[in-house]
Amino acid sequence: MRTNHDQHPAAAATARRARGPKNPTVTWVLWMLLGPLGVHRYYLGDWKMGLGMTLTLGGLAFWSLIDGLFVGRRLRRLNTAATAI
Repeated sequence: MRTNHDQHPAAAATARRARGPKNPTVTWVLWMLLGPLGVHRYYLGDWKMGLGMTLTLGGLAFWSLIDGLFVGRRLRRLNTAATAI
């Protein structure tokens, strides 16, 4: 059984940055209004992906639309990790 001390360093860093559960409503509103700028990814703690989206304007909005399929999964994963800590 793995504990928080055995966690992969990148996963531990993400969990530390998460700072508690994220509000799904805020996440989805950010995605709908500012998706091409990647603001929802900054909110979730994925600053590298957010920066990539900002620099490419969400892959000219295409990446932003596709990202809508994955944001919910990322949000659930972060909130599960935040409640486990």
